[in-house]
Amino acid sequence: MSDGNFNRQLLPKTELASGLRAGKAQMRTKAEKAFTEVIDKFIQGDEVLKTAMKQQFMELLRQ
Repeated sequence: MSDGNFNRQLLPKTELASGLRAGKAQMRTKAEKAFTEVIDKFIQGDEVLKTAMKQQFMELLRQ
């Protein structure tokens, strides 16, 4: 009788979780690049503001 433990090698291989993580990482990178391009286009000269906006955006992405 089983005690609830199982051999992980008997389970089918699934790469769903790693695929989701990879996709999220790619989308995060694309979002960061797009945001950087937008603020570089519309805000010239104020590097402090750009940096603060980028930091806030990245913090929101991490949530």
